[in-house]
Amino acid sequence: MLWFIFIIVAVLLSVVLFALGYRLVMQQQIVQNGEALTKNGGISVVEELQIGGIKQYILMEGEDKTKPVCLFLHGGPGSPFPFGVSSRSLYPEITGSCVAVYYDQRGAGKSYSKDIDIATMNIEQFITDANEVVDYVRTKFHQNRIYIIGNSFGTIIGTELAYRFPEKFHAYIALGQITNIIEGQKLAYQWLLNQAEEDQDQKAMQQLHKLGAAPYFGKREEQFGELLNQSTGYNYKDEHTDQASIFGLITGAFISPDYTITDIYKTLVSGAKFSIFESTELQEEIISTNLFATIPEIKVPVYFIQGKHDMAANFEMAKKYYEHVKTPKGKRFIVLENSAHYPNRQDFDRFLHHVAQIVDTTGNN
Repeated sequence: MLWFIFIIVAVLLSVVLFALGYRLVMQQQIVQNGEALTKNGGISVVEELQIGGIKQYILMEGEDKTKPVCLFLHGGPGSPFPFGVSSRSLYPEITGSCVAVYYDQRGAGKSYSKDIDIATMNIEQFITDANEVVDYVRTKFHQNRIYIIGNSFGTIIGTELAYRFPEKFHAYIALGQITNIIEGQKLAYQWLLNQAEEDQDQKAMQQLHKLGAAPYFGKREEQFGELLNQSTGYNYKDEHTDQASIFGLITGAFISPDYTITDIYKTLVSGAKFSIFESTELQEEIISTNLFATIPEIKVPVYFIQGKHDMAANFEMAKKYYEHVKTPKGKRFIVLENSAHYPNRQDFDRFLHHVAQIVDTTGNN
């Protein structure tokens, strides 16, 4: 028995040592890539800023500091993947076309602190924070306008910024645009029920009937999210399509030279818990989002890039809002055919390609 325990401990220790060794090797490679960018006229640096009264962190990376600036607003809240400060060297297609600014928002990743006042965890504060970052990078890179790119929760912030301050932006680009969550919940509920009836899944039908109709807040929203997560509405797959790798999304944090082990813990545990489960008023604000009522027009070019099977940032609602919103500078709706809320590897590459193409073709406008 002691030998068995010894073998298990030895195996676990070997795995940990291998992982830490891999982390060290990758960190060194990423640092070298950043140094090469800087040496050749680019930029690759993390900065600590005083934003909204607290320390917040951004990563700025690009091959050429004179190219357009793209500010990425990650999802969550509290989930700085895939476009947070741990993104150094991960997306060369983007950093070849623009100076990418990756931002760990209030309560997320390196920007999480146990001292953050939970009363500041509201959408208006997130918009104010992001606007400060916008102005900081506009000044730093001597550019009047930049690109704003939102993902999931980040689309709520990004849409508001583009609506309120169109003079600051070349364009607004969204991946997984949130529009009207409660209406999306209703559509997703009916879809789940139809799927359960089609599959004759009695357990799922009982769970859905017990849950009842939308809207969902608090514990009911958690239960609804679990049901949706068990389906293909978050992460799509079929006989021809592989799911998105959730592990792949967080690998960047593990190998990042800018994330300590404490930062990783904050990202995966304390920051996520604080932002998602403890900030209940913020969650209610997010679920109550209805852009149809609040943002009728966006005066910059708009690009929606949406997973066809997305039931979280509901595809049908995003399409309706795209048709509804007035965009005097033009708009485009791009479908990721084989993805839901999380793009699989191929569709994520398509997203990166679309962003690079948009910047390359419109950056001088």
